[in-house]
Amino acid sequence: MTKSQNVCPVCGEGHLHDSIDKNKVEYKGQTTELDMLYSVCDVCGSDQSASAQLLTNKRTMIAFKKQVDGLMAGEQVRALRERLGINQAEAAKIFGGGPVAFSKYESDDVAQSAAMDKLLRLALAVPGAFNKLAHESGILKQNTSEWGTLKIKQTKIAHPFLRVISSSQPETHEYWKKVG
Repeated sequence: MTKSQNVCPVCGEGHLHDSIDKNKVEYKGQTTELDMLYSVCDVCGSDQSASAQLLTNKRTMIAFKKQVDGLMAGEQVRALRERLGINQAEAAKIFGGGPVAFSKYESDDVAQSAAMDKLLRLALAVPGAFNKLAHESGILKQNTSEWGTLKIKQTKIAHPFLRVISSSQPETHEYWKKVG
């Protein structure tokens, strides 16, 4: 806090001093104690939080919720994005979520959806999937995807039907012989 912000707005006489207390929180049956920031006036004793303290407290709570939900923490999302070699704007084009989504995910301002979390993990685990998404979004100019295309064969039924082109399991071949 600067000197002008350090004067207590409640009594006008005291000065605010930063404090940290443990706050017991529960989310989806999981309980923990989180550090919560606030300020205390040395004259009137009033507790108050500046906007920066409130933002830090919010981010701490969202990080806890991400952990309980099994989602990547902000720093993990950042590390994944950097490992893929893309910036936040490119990540938003490739994966969706809006122009500032990755800034919010990485700073724990917002929790990414479970679907987004899975998509990010998939992109890291399967380079071909990431390459396909990057190519389709215009970020990757040359399609280096290892993804093949499914062949659809018209059957005697009036709608398209997917068929197994190859399988290492004999029962699959027998099933398609009966159906086809």
